[in-house]
Amino acid sequence: MKKPLILCMFAVTLLLVAGCSSGKSMTLMHIHGLGYSSDGKQVLIPAHDGLMSYENGKWIHGGGEKRDYMGFNAVDTGFYSSGHPAEGSSEKNPLGIVKSSDGGKTIEMLDLYGVEDFHGMAVGYKTHAIYVFNPSPNSKMSTAGLYYSLDDAKSWTKSNMGGVSGEVMAVATNPTDPATVALVTKAGLYLSKDSGNHFDKASVAFQVTGLSFDMAGELMIGGQKGMIIKNANASMPKLDQDDAVQYLAQSPTNANEIVVATYKKNVFMSNDKGVTWTQIVKEGTAITK
Repeated sequence: MKKPLILCMFAVTLLLVAGCSSGKSMTLMHIHGLGYSSDGKQVLIPAHDGLMSYENGKWIHGGGEKRDYMGFNAVDTGFYSSGHPAEGSSEKNPLGIVKSSDGGKTIEMLDLYGVEDFHGMAVGYKTHAIYVFNPSPNSKMSTAGLYYSLDDAKSWTKSNMGGVSGEVMAVATNPTDPATVALVTKAGLYLSKDSGNHFDKASVAFQVTGLSFDMAGELMIGGQKGMIIKNANASMPKLDQDDAVQYLAQSPTNANEIVVATYKKNVFMSNDKGVTWTQIVKEGTAITK
């Protein structure tokens, strides 16, 4: 398996022994994204063995093959992802870029099937603009770097990434504006409004480790010592000193509902836009009602 430049920052290993809706144990290994179902009822967590969801205190396993999803992005019609097929599957490895409109029961292979696995990937919730950080040259991308597609991966354009310093750790794109994309590197947070050709560095008082756009097109950012959610008095979930926020997502039907995942196997939900938090996964163990 190839090791992308951003592998370490995009891979959280969640070893969950979770109580599912039937009361049986459930194991989630790895989380490479975070999102909601389009109706806002389920928190979606891509795992080593398929797509898991959390709803009303219950954990359930999604349908379809137990694929190892990477670069997962929920959108208004389902999700886009990359990753690897289930063990024993006839699907090629890696999956390239795929999408699903039925919770992973079936997937459509879009591009680079059997060629590439993208850990660094962002997809616009409404636009379906796809941004990937390509780790190495392939048949569609002549060099490593940031690429985007506006036609469901039929064609790709390389971004110049002007103004960016440091190794890319995270990428996010606006839900309604395909030209707006943000990056996090060890040097800071960068925002582009021209499809990644030029980036401006944002001033943030703490090291950003996770970012996402909310449904209004505003950045939500988190780190180890801070969190910023616009128009909210957001506080940090209680974290260990060596833990930090990696993924953030907002419900598409309730602007006040936010979920975050951290590097140390913790997941928190908020129903007041980050003012208070309820933990649903603690150090790898799912919490059920």
